[in-house]
Amino acid sequence: MKRSGNITLLCGAAAVILSSVIMLYLLKNETVMQITTGTYGSHIYRYGFDTGSLEFSLLEKIEAENASYAIKDADNIYAVSETGNDSGAYSFSLGDETAMTADKRQTGADPCFIMRYEDWILTADYSGGSVTVFPLCDGVLGDCIQRLEFQGEGPVEGRQESSHIHQLKLIPDTDWILASDLGADRIRLLRFEDGILIHKGDIVCPAGSGPRHLEFSLDGKTLYCISELSGNVLVYSTGGNENPEFTLIQHIQADEVNAGGSADIHLHPSGKYLYTSHRLDNDGIAIFKTLPDGRIEKIGYSRTGRHPRNFCISPDGSLLFVACRDDRIIQVFHIEDDGHLTLTPSVLCFEEDMPSSIYITD
Repeated sequence: MKRSGNITLLCGAAAVILSSVIMLYLLKNETVMQITTGTYGSHIYRYGFDTGSLEFSLLEKIEAENASYAIKDADNIYAVSETGNDSGAYSFSLGDETAMTADKRQTGADPCFIMRYEDWILTADYSGGSVTVFPLCDGVLGDCIQRLEFQGEGPVEGRQESSHIHQLKLIPDTDWILASDLGADRIRLLRFEDGILIHKGDIVCPAGSGPRHLEFSLDGKTLYCISELSGNVLVYSTGGNENPEFTLIQHIQADEVNAGGSADIHLHPSGKYLYTSHRLDNDGIAIFKTLPDGRIEKIGYSRTGRHPRNFCISPDGSLLFVACRDDRIIQVFHIEDDGHLTLTPSVLCFEEDMPSSIYITD
């Protein structure tokens, strides 16, 4: 009996040790990501997000008016201020003790996207129908050096009366930049030459489609475009680095109710799945499977909170974060192995502002 008791104690101790080892392994392999959130309101927010506990922790709350899109690059945050003719771009330098300095530079009217390319910051100016270029010096925005304006219109009344630049996207492994022009049913091809951004040509999209956001396949051979007005995903095969060529190979309905409010698009890090967000009615995320030739097949649809303007996927591909503007929340979905989404209990609520963009850094 004594021997049996010793064996029982040893087994119990081994179980405790094994449990502790497993817990230490899990804790070690949890990841804390940084999430930068732009809003319609008065602030930009920075959060830590623990992928183990699925908990948000506030890191910074930065004053900025209608900073509808914000990104973090090294120790700097760049954001647009969507305030009509008084719109601008901000650069924030994050100090050692969370002190920040901000500079605002004039853009075209109502910028809704910002990106860094080499030593420049570029904004997509929606109402202005332009792309504004700023030089960077030690992470700080210089004065505007160029505003490239576009002309055009489309057939949808009240939505396509003029050019509306909505997003900028670098073609992988090239120095070409795409600018989606929702108002003119064009995707503009841009390139820097001797420090000047040049308009080199257009991809002509179906009339009334309203190209909004862009995404590339992992190999860069396929371009996906979510069309805000038609609710279609436009799929283009790509070719040529020096002179890019695009051929439309598929257009597939993503918005199930033709609400005219399709918004964002992202590829899963595995390249196996593509996601698009849709607003104004039956708000949610459409789920697609990618096929070997670049085409896509719709496999599901997950409802979200109201007005999912922007979303992003964690670098490991396990989680999808959705900024639901009109519900003032960020929802967190688990991405299953088959690409489908499961809503987690984790939700971030905003009292003052409406979240409009999400940007993740490790």
